[in-house]
This record gives sequence, C-alpha cells and structure tokens, in this order.
Amino acid sequence: MFRILTPVDFSEGSAKASHYALQLAAGVPGAKLLLLHCFQDYLADPAPASAASLNPSEQLTERVLHRNETEALAQLEEIYEELKRKAHSMVSSLHIERTFIHGLPEEEIPEQAERFRPALVIMSTKVESSIGRAVFGTVSTKVIEEARVPVLTVPSQFDGAIPGRILYATDFGKTDVADIDRIRQLFGHLQPMIYCVHISDDPEEDREKLLVLQQNLQHGAPENDIRYALLEGDDVAEALQDFARSENIDLLALTTQERGTFDSLFNPSLAKKMVLHAPLPVLVFQGKV
Repeated sequence: MFRILTPVDFSEGSAKASHYALQLAAGVPGAKLLLLHCFQDYLADPAPASAASLNPSEQLTERVLHRNETEALAQLEEIYEELKRKAHSMVSSLHIERTFIHGLPEEEIPEQAERFRPALVIMSTKVESSIGRAVFGTVSTKVIEEARVPVLTVPSQFDGAIPGRILYATDFGKTDVADIDRIRQLFGHLQPMIYCVHISDDPEEDREKLLVLQQNLQHGAPENDIRYALLEGDDVAEALQDFARSENIDLLALTTQERGTFDSLFNPSLAKKMVLHAPLPVLVFQGKV
C-alpha cells in the first residue's frame, strides 16, 4: 500500500505540502494519507500539578493551554475535512486519516514514521535567504537526519505542480540504482522524466562512471524514462539549480552520505543547503538505510 505521512502545523506552507501530498497520492489506487499534528505549547509544565493545587495564575495558564489545544484539534479537523472533500471531487479512492499527538515535531515525526511505515514523508520547509542559516537546520532537516524513509520537502513559496521532471543528483554512490528505482516506484504513476546529473571536476573519468551507471540502470527496467548529463561548475548547488531552471525540473532528488550524517553529496552541507534554499521540492534519500 502506498502511504504518505504529512506533518501539518496550520501554516500556509504546511497547507501547500498537504495538498501536494494529496495530488501525489490521489492517483494511486488504495493509497493512504496520514495528517500529523504535533502539539507543543511552551507554556506547559512538563510535570503539571493537580488542579486543586494550582494557584490562580497557574489555573489561568491551564485554561489557556486547554483553549490552545482545542483550537489546534479544530484546525486539524478542518484540514482533514477539506482534503477529504478535495479527494472526493477528484474521484479518488485515497483514504485520509489524521492524528494529534503531544511532543516536539522533530522527535515525534520520525517516531510516527516508524509506526505508520509510509513510503514517503512530505513536509513543508521555509526557504531561507541566508546561507548561514543552513548550518543550524530546521525541523525538516532534523527529521531527515532521523527518519528511515525518504523525506520530500515542499518550500512554502512553491506554487508548481507535482513532478513530471525529476532531477536526480548523483555522486556515483552505491545506492544510485536503488534510489532511482525508488523514484520510479514513488512517482511511476505520473510517468516522469528522470534526469540523472553529475557535477564533474574530471569530465573524462566521470563520463566513464556515468556510462557504467547507465549500463547498470538498463538491467531489469526500461531506460527511456532517463536522460543523463555531465555538468561542470565550482558551485554544485548553483549548477544543479541552473540546470533545474533550464530544464523546467519539478523535483530535485538527493542522497545523503552512507555515514548517516546529513551533510552532503560532494561537499559539507550541500544537501542541507538544497533543502533550505532550493525554490523547488527536494526529495532526500538516506544513504545509511
């Protein structure tokens, strides 16, 4: 069964991510979409006392917390009903669920992913204007570090379509064939064109590696849905985004290093920078999984 987990925080960005997930899953018979809200109120006491022992100020805080939680539950229900109506209008068999839990998103989302076992986590990310912010990361990058399934981030400013053209950035790693196969499984119902791209500093050697990858991909699967490109450039992130613009790419796919840290394909923090700064959705596979 094709399952998608989508965290929502009621922002405009998460609304876009949930609708992106809906459009992606709606075309797959029997697919399931789980909306997840992690309720975290910083006024809350980790170990609340009984109501009888609270002073007037603490009682007021408890009432505020209860109101906030009630409002969050109502917002989750509103999104849930809206997506159900939209799925119905699309004549889709998509099954939509929602769950409301207490805790930090960066901790609860990977845990819920283990429980729900989705094929994909789709979540919103806010594109940062400052490169320096990439060093510190966001909830989305922390989830990518911990989740054992692919994570697709949708920029809050993104207004494009679900993927018809996918750029897979390769550094000729061990998981390339498996990851491209997973792209075909995740998006095969959309029949996308996949662009397998490497940013080269040694074109002659890398051309041979790209040929080997092409030969490996020919075994057991049609290859007419893949194109190959060898690019040059000092700034890998910029070269990938330039190529994405020139080819009208809808989705950028990356694989993290096998050592399991969310660093890069070619130099430190590239994958993180792409998630935080690319203007289009980014799909991240964990090389360690």
